[in-house]
Amino acid sequence: MIFQDIVNSVGMAASIISVEKKDDDHYGEIRIVCANAKYKKTMGSKYYDNMLYTELTPQEPNFEDFCFRCAVKKQHLHAYVDTKSLGLWTDGNYIPLSPDLDTETHCYYMFTFEFTTVPEAEKLSDISMETAPFIIQTCINLRGAKDFSECMNKVISDIQKKTESFCSSIIMIDKAKQKYAPLCSKFRNDEACMDDFMPYLTPEVVFSWEDTIQFHDQIIIKDDFDMDNLEKINPVWVKSLRSGGVKSLILAPLSQGKKMFGVLFITNFNTENIVKLKDFIKLTAFFLSSEIANNDLMEKLEYMSNVDLLTGVRNRNSMNSRIDWHVSNDFPVHIPYGVVFADLNGLKQINDKGGHEAGDIYLKQAAEKLKEYFGAYEIYRSGGDEFVVIAPNCPQEKFEQMVEELKESSLNAENTNDVSFAIGSAWSTEAKKLRYCMHIADEAMYADKEEYYKRNPDKIR
Repeated sequence: MIFQDIVNSVGMAASIISVEKKDDDHYGEIRIVCANAKYKKTMGSKYYDNMLYTELTPQEPNFEDFCFRCAVKKQHLHAYVDTKSLGLWTDGNYIPLSPDLDTETHCYYMFTFEFTTVPEAEKLSDISMETAPFIIQTCINLRGAKDFSECMNKVISDIQKKTESFCSSIIMIDKAKQKYAPLCSKFRNDEACMDDFMPYLTPEVVFSWEDTIQFHDQIIIKDDFDMDNLEKINPVWVKSLRSGGVKSLILAPLSQGKKMFGVLFITNFNTENIVKLKDFIKLTAFFLSSEIANNDLMEKLEYMSNVDLLTGVRNRNSMNSRIDWHVSNDFPVHIPYGVVFADLNGLKQINDKGGHEAGDIYLKQAAEKLKEYFGAYEIYRSGGDEFVVIAPNCPQEKFEQMVEELKESSLNAENTNDVSFAIGSAWSTEAKKLRYCMHIADEAMYADKEEYYKRNPDKIR
């Protein structure tokens, strides 16, 4: 009866939680051993002693991590979180119990909590003295900057430094319109850029986040154990993470009301500071959500994030926006860079013979062919059968090799009914020559198209 006596002596809702110990310094089942009357009244008729906590609320990895730290590692913890599964904010205290009460297989702690229907400023701001200066600095940066883009870049740089992460970024998402785009990012390695990792952030991955995070205030992966658990829920995302070399991550939603419009995405961070970072990220995401929602930036993000729905590559509006942002130096193409113009050969014949459905399949195959060679770079469908590739930060030898391999593939395709392109390219080390390079590549593409018709006089122009 000792556990029941402990919770009965507490004035607020309280329970004793057991955590099953594993040999690999991880945990197994987490159960609610017993609870006081106030806890039982709050949780309702579904409650019974020694139940799995997931019988009351959906599984919450962050809660489980705190359970393990408190029960097994005897850390006294506090968290004020948005419990989305209940539609309430939970002010929870995790109080370790004496090791004398533990067994060989189970450790115990007491969990006490209070609910609030809306976030309360006093509880939300109850953070450590170590974290407070960073939160204050973030608020100053958000409110003090005249230029929104500059402000976001400053904030994301501070977040990258605070979390000691490889990459910290903000990604804007419009699920209804099936659009998304990076707003800002900061890498530990200055030679890396967001374009290097966009191939891993496919629509299938990005648009799965909202469902994955719907019952959580944030997703935190600190080791292979957490990654394996996430894989059970979202295997497509985990495959992408592993392909991109991600070992740890934090994904915090940015939202207005109940609508998520973006995420704070942090990879390969210092996991030793996870408890302190949890509060820091929660508050930072809260303030970022407010500031971004109030900023009139959506039109710029919308045309920047346009994706061609048929082929999955970016569309003409996105390409034009990319060029404008390069010229204005808001979002420059990193030098050296290469440009490829690729115009499909034979689309008209396929449409005439098999209809537009066959033509659509051919266009999709064309996009996939370009991804084979330039998947790590920016691919745009600039017109009906025209594609453009911009390859930032690409050495000349590598660029020319990819172009030659694509040309060789296209020549072979004329005899195998595979995807065939007329191709033109240009490479430069000068940022100001992007439009000139596009002109040169375009002219070279038309010259290659003429050669195609000479080799294939029976083809209809």
